[in-house]
Amino acid sequence: MKTIYALVVVFTIAAISGCTIMDGNAIVTGNTRSVIPANEVRLYRSAPENFEEIAIVSASAGHDFKKSSTLMNEAIQRLKEEAAKVGANGVILTNINERDAPSVTTTYGSATATGTGGSAYATGNATSVNRGDAYTRLNGVAVYVFK
Repeated sequence: MKTIYALVVVFTIAAISGCTIMDGNAIVTGNTRSVIPANEVRLYRSAPENFEEIAIVSASAGHDFKKSSTLMNEAIQRLKEEAAKVGANGVILTNINERDAPSVTTTYGSATATGTGGSAYATGNATSVNRGDAYTRLNGVAVYVFK
């Protein structure tokens, strides 16, 4: 019994503090180039002046207990990694899709019940966690920007 309890505790801690679930891919639509470091990839909200399209890229990051800003940063990093793999030095963002972090609701209530044998009064607290799935999904066009 102690072993089962220990495993439950370990898995609970891992689930709460564990790794972010991340995913990404690239669909090549042009000519690839040599792989570059992800930190050299620049994000664009609109098309730069002189570029060549290389791929359609996407990335996502999700975790039930991390802040939206953390998930956004992790998804951006993954998007840059996908672009860097095909030699793109830029990504034109085409879609940002976020679902907020979980919410916690605490309520307090009371009730009175009266019957033939007397009456009863009760109070209580309730807490609920709406986990949802907190995630950030990004899509873009991986490009090589000529300088």
